[in-house]
Amino acid sequence: MLVTEDRFQQHIHVFRGIAIILIVCAHTVPSLDWSGYPTLGKFINAMAVESSIFFFFIAGYLFQHLSVRFTFKRYLKQKLKTVIAPYLLLSIPAIIVFTFLTHRIGMWPWFYDLPIWGQIGLFLLTGKHLAPLWFVPTITLFYLVAPLFLFIDRRFNWGYLLILPLMVLSASIGRGGQLGPLNMALYLLPFYMLGMVFCHYKTEALELVSRWWPLLALVALAGLVATILDWPAPPYWQVPMKASLALLITWLLSRHYRVFGTRLDYVAEVSFGIFFIHAYFISAIKVLTVYVVTGQIYTGEGAEVIPGNPLVFSIYVLTVLGLSVAVIWLAKRLFKENSRMVIGA
Repeated sequence: MLVTEDRFQQHIHVFRGIAIILIVCAHTVPSLDWSGYPTLGKFINAMAVESSIFFFFIAGYLFQHLSVRFTFKRYLKQKLKTVIAPYLLLSIPAIIVFTFLTHRIGMWPWFYDLPIWGQIGLFLLTGKHLAPLWFVPTITLFYLVAPLFLFIDRRFNWGYLLILPLMVLSASIGRGGQLGPLNMALYLLPFYMLGMVFCHYKTEALELVSRWWPLLALVALAGLVATILDWPAPPYWQVPMKASLALLITWLLSRHYRVFGTRLDYVAEVSFGIFFIHAYFISAIKVLTVYVVTGQIYTGEGAEVIPGNPLVFSIYVLTVLGLSVAVIWLAKRLFKENSRMVIGA
């Protein structure tokens, strides 16, 4: 049975659980030494890297799905409580470490010439203090222009035709750039709009994917091969690959989400919280493993001291997920209805 009714979108809920697991995988892969399994390491990385694209697709889908009750003031108030507040709170440990204790690798050459308040401000504006936290300054830009997205969805459907040229632009410029969240927002814009248009035209979209799934699978496979073989960029092959996979996964889950039962429900429910805190556990494991194996203090480089293989990788990912979920569960018990303001879940 297809999920097309305007009710709780369980298949998208399952997709959110899958997406957060892939994001944890993407941030775990570089922590291991894959020299013994180079092709496997490249395959896992190619599949998992930039899975935040799925989060933006899902965010666009759910924005459109819930837009019937949209009021801008209430929308911003909710995001302030459930996204910005936990972002500020959970940023504190990383900001303390990278302003008072050590320097963050990869910052601009002039960054640490700024006064402390300037460093803190730029960290918060860019999310550079902890790898996954770029997401919040970027998605905040989408929150601020929500009325424009609503206008396109309700009164100017032709605006959805911008998705294709925007996708081409994303594949041409990639996700980097000196403007930080602005570059990322431009890169991810077509995926957010793709989620919106898929939700707006659920029935038609599912039928189209059902008809064209072999072509989408071929595009995804080409992107996977190009990434594994390090084909020159641009084009940035993750763009067509992840766009095709987003459509295929949504279609497949609309038909088969029941095979997951309730296994991913809690992970999906607390996925935003996992996104916020999982990098802390990855960093802690790096510090621990580097010290145990080498006797040295981890300085931000050379974390790959454990051989990467399917078993070790699985244990690593499950450990990070397990610790993240455990802390979120505890926070929800402690803070109850205020837990989303504290930990984002």
